[in-house]
Amino acid sequence: MGSHSSTTRGPLLCATFAIAVVLLFPKAALVGTGPAWAGPLDERKGHDPGLLSWPPNLQSPWATGDWRGRRTWLQGRGLALHCEYYGEAFWNLYGGIETSDGGAYEGLFDLWLAVSTDRAGLWRGGLLFFLLQQKHGKGITLDEVGDFQVLSNMDAHGFTQVSELWYRHAFLDGRVWVKVGKQDANQDFAGVEYGGEFINSSAGFAPTIPLASYPDQDLGIVLGMVPARWFSLNLGAYNGDPHGNRGFKGAFVHLSGPMILAEPAFHYRLGRSRGHIRAGGWFNGTDVPSPDDNDAHPKTHSRAYGWYLTWDQELWSECPEKAGPGQGIGMFAQYGWAPPDRSAAEHYVGGGIRWAGMLAGRDEDIAGLGVFHVRFSGEARTARDSETAVEAFYLVQLLGCLFVQPDLQCIIHPGGAARPHALAVGLRWGLSL
Repeated sequence: MGSHSSTTRGPLLCATFAIAVVLLFPKAALVGTGPAWAGPLDERKGHDPGLLSWPPNLQSPWATGDWRGRRTWLQGRGLALHCEYYGEAFWNLYGGIETSDGGAYEGLFDLWLAVSTDRAGLWRGGLLFFLLQQKHGKGITLDEVGDFQVLSNMDAHGFTQVSELWYRHAFLDGRVWVKVGKQDANQDFAGVEYGGEFINSSAGFAPTIPLASYPDQDLGIVLGMVPARWFSLNLGAYNGDPHGNRGFKGAFVHLSGPMILAEPAFHYRLGRSRGHIRAGGWFNGTDVPSPDDNDAHPKTHSRAYGWYLTWDQELWSECPEKAGPGQGIGMFAQYGWAPPDRSAAEHYVGGGIRWAGMLAGRDEDIAGLGVFHVRFSGEARTARDSETAVEAFYLVQLLGCLFVQPDLQCIIHPGGAARPHALAVGLRWGLSL
């Protein structure tokens, strides 16, 4: 049993019990064929009660409902307030550093507020966003698996912080926009549309990029341009500290870099199927040490740089006219490079396939299969020259406000060390309050 398993057993049992209670609801309600009251709005009361009344509205997007119409009223006037909780339990079944029968639990609470200046009647084109996050628990990467790519994108040390606070203003009917403040760079750079539900961190962006992203969002400014339907360009400058700053106040104190990114994107259609190709380059002006952890006096470089490619391709869609990933099949591919004398990961190649609505009657469920491969720099002096992660998951939309997601990952040569391949299994769940 791992050293932290005793402290995480309580929350793990609570999460398992909560999921078990949900599974006791009638099966008909889960597949969307429940009684007449299981709709987005309780017509008898004139508002959506969520799960806080009897009978509950199982299709409500919020567990606490529409607050007797106040939530919808606020959204209509430009103010959206959301509370969300994500929890996950993972076990290392085989290989890696060690196995444990206790597993590990970690959770993330998000409280975010968005204000549209258009709907609020203030001025056109403005959006103000605030995100408060509280992370607790611990994943299995550090003590049990030892993988370089980090098998869970939730994994981080515990914290409570203002993660994002930014303002975005659009000009020329949205063809030009500027965003400034503390933000997550992965929202505008190096992301893929069809990788959002994967749990492995590399599905978010290539591990060759020192991006200002969760849990280390940072100060930055981004300029976006959409001169044509088939072409767009994002330019960004961020604080160059690769470890970011937890508090919003600290973001102004520890300035370094800057981290500069440029990402042109090409948008196209093959028949009725959409596709996107993005090519990005980055430059970081902060001091970067050599990747050899065994060197007591590593060489320090005054800058780092690299480039990346991403590709999203829709293969089939039930509603091809709908923008963004919907019910259907899509795939993504990624590549990243960084100089071997200043990055432990020199090359990265990844990709996956996402199928929404794979099973009949389960239109909102999502299945995914992905492979993520990193080749280490020779200067990192790892026992193995690469690490490969294979992930398979199935996300079940149990209720309108609740999902559960079983996940299985096989890590080949975790951390590039001379240790057995690892096999990890986990369960993530999310509740919109």
